[in-house]
Amino acid sequence: LQPITVARPGFHLAQPDGAGQQFEGGWRFSPEFGADISDSGDRASLTFWGTDIGLRVRRADFRARLYVTVDGQPANALPRDENGTMLILTSPSQADDYVTTELVARNLPPGVHTVEIVASRGWDQWALNGWSVGYRPPNPWLWQPWLWQLGLGLTAVFALLLALHNGRLADWGSIGRAVRQAYERLTEWAQWGLTAVAALIVAVMGWLTWGTHGSGLYRRLGDVGQIALTAATAALFYVTPNFILFTLALLLLFLLIYLRPAWGLALIALCFPFYINDTLKPIFVYRFSPVEIFTLVSFIAVILNLLTTKNKRDSHLLPTPHSLHLPDYCLLLFLTVATLSLPFTERLNVASNEWRVVIMEPALFYVMLRLLRPTQREMWVILDAFVLGAVAVALIGLGQYVTGYNLITAEGGLLRLRAHYGSPNNVALYFGRVIPLLAAMVLLGKENGRRRWWYAAAAMPIGLAMLLTFSKGGLLLGVPAGLLVVFWQWQRQAGRRTWPWLLAAAIVGGAGLLGVQQIPQLAERFNVGSATAVFRLNLWRASLEMVRQHPWFGVGLDNFLYAYRGRYILDAAWQEPNLNHPHNIILDFATRLGLLGLLAGTALFASLAYTLHRTRPDTTWRPVVVGMWGSLAAILTHGLVDHSFFLVDLAFVFYLWLGTAVWLTHLPPEN
Repeated sequence: LQPITVARPGFHLAQPDGAGQQFEGGWRFSPEFGADISDSGDRASLTFWGTDIGLRVRRADFRARLYVTVDGQPANALPRDENGTMLILTSPSQADDYVTTELVARNLPPGVHTVEIVASRGWDQWALNGWSVGYRPPNPWLWQPWLWQLGLGLTAVFALLLALHNGRLADWGSIGRAVRQAYERLTEWAQWGLTAVAALIVAVMGWLTWGTHGSGLYRRLGDVGQIALTAATAALFYVTPNFILFTLALLLLFLLIYLRPAWGLALIALCFPFYINDTLKPIFVYRFSPVEIFTLVSFIAVILNLLTTKNKRDSHLLPTPHSLHLPDYCLLLFLTVATLSLPFTERLNVASNEWRVVIMEPALFYVMLRLLRPTQREMWVILDAFVLGAVAVALIGLGQYVTGYNLITAEGGLLRLRAHYGSPNNVALYFGRVIPLLAAMVLLGKENGRRRWWYAAAAMPIGLAMLLTFSKGGLLLGVPAGLLVVFWQWQRQAGRRTWPWLLAAAIVGGAGLLGVQQIPQLAERFNVGSATAVFRLNLWRASLEMVRQHPWFGVGLDNFLYAYRGRYILDAAWQEPNLNHPHNIILDFATRLGLLGLLAGTALFASLAYTLHRTRPDTTWRPVVVGMWGSLAAILTHGLVDHSFFLVDLAFVFYLWLGTAVWLTHLPPEN
């Protein structure tokens, strides 16, 4: 038998006379709430017999942490900060306030151990409720979480097979009657909507059978007429508040995209940046962004078009497996890892939402590009729409800057442009992907006629808006790297040496930075040794610890904020707890999806570089290839200190480049 001064397996309320418990400092005690910290430095310990130990604590929106050791060694189930292994009591979400048991050490040798805690802040919160002692028999492999998850997965597969078997024996007549009763309980609006969808299906089928002359009438509108009609229909759908009108507009939009799927891709490219809250469209009780709605509608229309095209040789179906390209396999690998990560995610609701809007829907855009293989004229329209969307963002931002509306005030009172985005840095990230394409078209697009001058005109508002974001990552890393690649290719094509120009640019850039230091607002903003830089280093240290504890699948999609705030933030970084990504491209993939996700993401980016290297474009398309190289350089360099992929617009742009690169390896006919 163990001595009475040793706590046995089970829960032990924090009390001064509890078995094995000792307290030093000004602790207060309650028979209901346990122990309350009086000041930083208060200590407590528990001597217990077992293999695992956890602390039952209160977590809420207050700043506190407990530093924990077991037998004088760092607690093996906790992350570390600059002061030791710690349990953060700040809740993962500001709205959370709850009592929970947090594991601090596991897989200890069976026997007597002592856990010691040192409090840092947390007074008047009744933070320590008690101790939870656990014991696991010596067969550790039976207790591995992955084994139980595998068992649950196999059980789910068996349940699905059983459901399919029983489905064959079901009384479908009674089910049909139940469906009819459910339909009769629907409102008139809902019944009308279902009827409209059925009518659309019948209409499409009838069109395929008898509508040859009608489709010919649509084709006679020409590209400009078709694009105008599609854009007008999309605008009508999105701006009208009337349910019947926007439903009819959506059905008409579906039909127009079915007839010319490439215009659906152009519509999506136009709407890349319009995914945020201010642009969400309410449909019933849910809200959807333009890019999401148009992606789903276009995908269904594309699939239906491919399945119903009478001449299969002209249907542009996906190539056979032996002719798939490297990016196709890399995309499949990335989607697989992202999907497999979901069961390992603590907050599945936010993870599944990011899986839908950042992982799957942008991938659908790439799939559509691969399925359709647009003509050269259609691809130019898609790229033009992409540039036009960026121009719209720039004009929105410049208009706000002139009127003083919706600006961000930075260090020293510096006003920063953010357009409709939540942050100026988001604007800079998006523009950093557009500007290299515009520069390449201006410098190398002699064969592109008027389009070259249109892109030059677009570069002016976009460039000015980019400057007014005052984004350090964009102006010091992303855009210079992208323009450097474009300039190098321009000089190389002309047979000129690049290094004298680079030296001159370095001198001008250095002089510019010295000049910036003479303006107080700009000097503070572009100070590389500022508090922001120190925060970034602490953030990276915490992110590495996150990867160490979640090596295979990470903490999950869009779970970084909750894990960082509630478990991994360093004490030195307490002033900024609400960061939702690690501000580094490598750590972003590794923390969200683990080392497997980092491997899959690396393969995806490498496949883009490899495919671009394999392209042999003519003079008309060479500016696009050079622009994509510049954009990739901007993505990687700006991604060293900010987002790189896991935003809706950034993911769509990446897949636009990936699909375009594959498309350029086998240029289709001109028309």
